[in-house]
Amino acid sequence: MSFADNSLVPTYSVSSSNGRLTDLSLSTRPTNDDRELREYLSAIVEKKWLILAIVLIATAAVTLYTFRLPSVYESSATLRLDAKESVFLQDSRGTVVHSFDNDDYQNTQIKLLSNPQLVRAVVLKLDLEHNPSFLRASEPRGLLSQFRSVFTPQKPATDNLNARPAVPATCENVRELTQARISELEPYVSQVLAGLAVQPVDRTSLVSVSMTHADPQLAMQIVDVLTKAFVSDSGDYETNGSREAAETLGRQIAELQMKIKAQEDARLDYLKIHHLPLEKGEGRNLTTDRLGKLSGELLDAENDRTNLQTTLEAARGANDPSAVANTSETQQIQDLRKAIYQLQQKRASLAEVYTSEWPEVKQVDAQIRQLREQVSRSAHDSISALSSKLDAAAAREGKLRQSYSEEQGAANTQAQAEVQLVTLNQEIETNRQVYNMLIQHQTEMQISSLDKSNHVAIVTPPVIPTAAVGPPRLNKIISAFVVSLIVGIGLAVLMKYFDRTLTSVEDVAKHTGLPALALIPAANCNSWRSFPQKLWLRLRGHQRASALALTSDLRSPAAEAYRHLRAALLYSATVSPKKILVTSGGPFEGKTTTAINTAVTLAQNGAQVLLIDCDLRRPQVHHHFDLPNSEGLTNYLSGQRVESLIRPADACPNLSLITAGPAVANPADLLGSTEMRSLLSSLGESFDHVVIDSSPASSFADASIISTEVDGVVLVVHSERNSRGVVKRVKERLEALGASFYGVVLNDVDLSADDYYSGYYSSYE
Repeated sequence: MSFADNSLVPTYSVSSSNGRLTDLSLSTRPTNDDRELREYLSAIVEKKWLILAIVLIATAAVTLYTFRLPSVYESSATLRLDAKESVFLQDSRGTVVHSFDNDDYQNTQIKLLSNPQLVRAVVLKLDLEHNPSFLRASEPRGLLSQFRSVFTPQKPATDNLNARPAVPATCENVRELTQARISELEPYVSQVLAGLAVQPVDRTSLVSVSMTHADPQLAMQIVDVLTKAFVSDSGDYETNGSREAAETLGRQIAELQMKIKAQEDARLDYLKIHHLPLEKGEGRNLTTDRLGKLSGELLDAENDRTNLQTTLEAARGANDPSAVANTSETQQIQDLRKAIYQLQQKRASLAEVYTSEWPEVKQVDAQIRQLREQVSRSAHDSISALSSKLDAAAAREGKLRQSYSEEQGAANTQAQAEVQLVTLNQEIETNRQVYNMLIQHQTEMQISSLDKSNHVAIVTPPVIPTAAVGPPRLNKIISAFVVSLIVGIGLAVLMKYFDRTLTSVEDVAKHTGLPALALIPAANCNSWRSFPQKLWLRLRGHQRASALALTSDLRSPAAEAYRHLRAALLYSATVSPKKILVTSGGPFEGKTTTAINTAVTLAQNGAQVLLIDCDLRRPQVHHHFDLPNSEGLTNYLSGQRVESLIRPADACPNLSLITAGPAVANPADLLGSTEMRSLLSSLGESFDHVVIDSSPASSFADASIISTEVDGVVLVVHSERNSRGVVKRVKERLEALGASFYGVVLNDVDLSADDYYSGYYSSYE
């Protein structure tokens, strides 16, 4: 492959308007999403050793831990929970407020199987607190013994069954344990509950009870004792419950009988005291009957009195009292009226013939007057009689009203007594209903007591397991591997996300707006043979005596990178650059090495090149060329002739040097002097290219002063040291002074982490 491989730098073109370098490769790069994905993949590749270390350490730790865990055995038994009849609870109105069906019964029994009280009975029965293998068997074993057990066949657990001591009997009653004793048994109860599992079998009335433990026989014994104790307790519970319920029901029935009898006696006494009828019915309540009769008589008396009073008042107010109907009721008055009528008829017939003076007519008139006087006297007598009758009717009405009031008071008292009687009757009726319900319930219990079948039974007893069921070592190891891999990748991506350095061409263009002139590979990206040189450079803290070595091998990646830098500088403008300032944001970023190799590659192209060490604070150029620094730039600025200070570089033809010279107290003043500007102007006419190495731009003003006197600035950025903020501040500071930038040289780049440049390495292997 040709040395002109362009994999280390992007493609550039020269703009005819401003003569500056334009990065064309950015337009052909992937989109933002692809670039982010490539950055993440690059971060993973870059941090592959960190990820691998995390995965290996985590997986190894989990592997060691899992192999130290003892093997776990599981013993199980199967119980049958027969369905019970549904029970419904109703209120007084017959509404169902709650019901208990078979699901409730089965769920209750499953909860009772893991009841701590039942487990305490198992612990006491097996005397687990004095069994050393109960808790110790679950402790992690030694790594050597665990690996030995993996490759050594295990003896069946039944071989030493007879050698085990018999389960000691205990006289402790679990229902009589004190709180202190319960606290002592709590660790053992918790251990049993941790390994106990109770699961119903789908669509059946069966329940599986299993126990996992490192001791297979102990697992079987725990399940066996637990299930037997549960079946026994269930039978005792049902029997005791039925007996206690029957006794309670009998007591309630007897109490209700006595209560109802007492209430009946109290009711009878109440009836007698308040003179109430013993039985309901027509004619049995004399008070009510008398009150009704008196009410009718009182109404009749009131009507009679009212009629008489009306008649009397009418008769008294009339001109002719006899005209009132009631005053002419007598036969005498009727006869008198009849006689008067006849005489009036007779007078009328006489008046037709005779005048009123006729004796016979006068005689008839006298008879009529006499009869009318008799009628009037009879009417007044009738009025007197009516008045007497009215007085008698009023007296009778008053007596009846008084009797009615007395009888009404007695009736009201009786009504109040009857209201209280209704309450007594309701209480008696309610107690009788409860009594009938209890009698019915007692009859049902007597019938159900004939069926004494147990609803809980052991279908499959437990056996001693022979094969281990855990722990899931392989699953844990795989999980640890996957989790650690995810954590490692996540850590690598986070480190990439929070990385503030410039590590790629995209970073340079995105965060500085300058083109990347070249990517100088790290010393270890070529081959492992460069590692001693890299280590030496790290130990010395700088690149002493290494700058020329980077370009001495023409096939090295560094030499090719600097040739790309030379091409970028030469074609960055329409006019070949004369004065080039090489600076950096901070120290130890490789600016001196870049300046030296830039000058060397320009000289190798046949041009006359002068390298000036303007880093008056920490000069390094003379070290790389093994030259003394007794005379240099500071001597010229102090009055010495420049011709005597220019030294040829023996290692590179066409290259001359001006070292920094002795240290001075005011480097910035000297570099900003008129003599310095005159020197750069004259040297630019004498040499094809003048490469200037200056102090770091972020720390000192030296680079800012020189940047205004050169054609352009090359900013060297270390890919792992300087932050984006420092580089941006340096760029902004120099641009504010009017400096022009050629671009950025990204130094010490690990190109092997980016497959975009992977084709570069194959040409040098």
